[in-house]
Amino acid sequence: MFLNKLSKTVFSAALLSAGLMASSSAMAVNVGGVVWNPADMFDFTSNSQLIEDLLDPGADGIFNTADDVVSSLNGFGKVTGINNTFEATFCPSGCELTFEFGGYQVTNVIAGVGDTRIGFTGGWINFYVDSGTAYDANSKASAIDGGAPWLSLAAHETFSATHGINTSLNATLSSFGAGVDAGVGAGLLDVVGGAAMSNFDTNTRTDGADWVFSSSFQPIGSTTPDGFELFGTADFRGDSIPEPSSLALLGLGMLGLGFGARRKLK
Repeated sequence: MFLNKLSKTVFSAALLSAGLMASSSAMAVNVGGVVWNPADMFDFTSNSQLIEDLLDPGADGIFNTADDVVSSLNGFGKVTGINNTFEATFCPSGCELTFEFGGYQVTNVIAGVGDTRIGFTGGWINFYVDSGTAYDANSKASAIDGGAPWLSLAAHETFSATHGINTSLNATLSSFGAGVDAGVGAGLLDVVGGAAMSNFDTNTRTDGADWVFSSSFQPIGSTTPDGFELFGTADFRGDSIPEPSSLALLGLGMLGLGFGARRKLK
């Protein structure tokens, strides 16, 4: 009799657990007004526009020497899509998700016949959520002023066979120098802070990183008032998890069911 009751209790617990897990996985997450579904088949992916500075090694044409003008990447941008949805869906309250990046230092340059390959070390990206300042590609301040820190990421370095050193970003440029930099880049990122940190600190990407990103860039044809000369896109990819509080409640519920089953058995 007791075994039958225990079996029924365990079976009920399993059904409840499955139901709660299904409900949790289907539930949209809202962090600071940014909404997405961790159970979506596109989770987690993000698309964005970016504006960035032009690299300039100075008169000697060699990076990391005294006459360097710009030897590290920096810039800003705005997220235009999350999980294959547009801003009206992932920011239903009218917010904007913007970002700035910097600290990607040129460490190695390989000039080839058809392209130039650059290995970078270091780097960071910070995301902000804001509903009070309209993003303006002519102004970096519009991407960061008044915004609440949403997610902070640090570059994740891994060994690059191309450069023979650990790098955080590898770029291949089809044209380089004379103000016509154009190409693509890719790297890894680790989550280190921000309101959404607990949703993305998963270590599920290459070498235990949290996010993968890729970018493309080309000349604007002029210079923004802030002094930036390149525009392009950046795509981010990782994994997200539901609200940790939801998972905690699920765990407590299972513990309670298990405890009740043991008491009935006694």
